[in-house]
Amino acid sequence: MAKVKNPRKKFLWQIIFPKHPINPYLFQSVTLPEITIEQVAHGDINRDVKTGGRVSVGNLTASKLETTSGSDTWLQDWINSVQDMILGGGLTPTQYWETFIVNELAEDGVSILNTWEVSEAWPCRVNGQELDRMSSDNTLETIEFSVGTVLKL
Repeated sequence: MAKVKNPRKKFLWQIIFPKHPINPYLFQSVTLPEITIEQVAHGDINRDVKTGGRVSVGNLTASKLETTSGSDTWLQDWINSVQDMILGGGLTPTQYWETFIVNELAEDGVSILNTWEVSEAWPCRVNGQELDRMSSDNTLETIEFSVGTVLKL
């Protein structure tokens, strides 16, 4: 009988933002972007010949644990650099785009199984927070990042 190794666990991963001093384990969940290649049909013969067209990269979504250890404004500062609601306008894309790394970790929590490099990323949506006197759940902030490219290294 074949012996099956332990399957990969969904919870063993980290996000590393080189420009921000953020503990990678403050993120509770992450959904990597979906990559879609447009199909272009050509008609030289009596059937469609399909070739690859434009590449579309979806957004990356992450949920960040809100802590009580002090103010954490790195995300709000980043959003304001994209578009400032008070002052109007924002920086140029090359100034607010960032590159970060998502690592899938092995069972030991240290060895890296897979790495994705996310480039030209910036926060495009932050959820409104739900506060509830009758709940003892952790407070999570859901952040959606617009992504230019994602490469599995």
